[in-house]
Amino acid sequence: MMRLVYALALGLTLGGLVHIATLFAVPLMAPGSAYDRLAGVTPVGRFAVLPDTGADTLPFRDPSFVMAACRYDLAEGPVTIRASLPSTYGSVTVHNRYGQPFYALTDKAATNGAVEVTVLSRDDVAAAEVEDAPEGRPALRIVSPTPTGFVLVRLFASGPSARPALRDLAGKASCERAATRQISP
Repeated sequence: MMRLVYALALGLTLGGLVHIATLFAVPLMAPGSAYDRLAGVTPVGRFAVLPDTGADTLPFRDPSFVMAACRYDLAEGPVTIRASLPSTYGSVTVHNRYGQPFYALTDKAATNGAVEVTVLSRDDVAAAEVEDAPEGRPALRIVSPTPTGFVLVRLFASGPSARPALRDLAGKASCERAATRQISP
């Protein structure tokens, strides 16, 4: 009887571990990651306002938000994200290649209605620490866990009449190669 209980406990534990491992592996093995789906909408290094209709790009979007997306690739150096956020509500979220967010800012963190974030690879951190911060505000630098990823700007539209102005505001966001000095080893 004791062997049966032991075998049952071992089987349930092993089954639970396999189940959890499978759940964590699904996003990594999915054929169309968010980064790949955004490839049809926006090139690397440029924001594009996502259409209001068509959930194929990013499913489960909140219809109350205007969204813009930018894919980034840190192979050639850091990328600086600049976006203006409205006072109603706005956010900037940085995601890894698989769609998992690893950093977020809201309009409450904005200076004069704008946010500026530099996304770095692990290799670029040392060079960035040597640089001086821009005048007036400290530089916000974050390290990406993957060399590629994407940034989403979400702007809350309080009504249908606010959408055109917010689409213009989202379209003005920039996602460009950061100007960095080369540090010789």
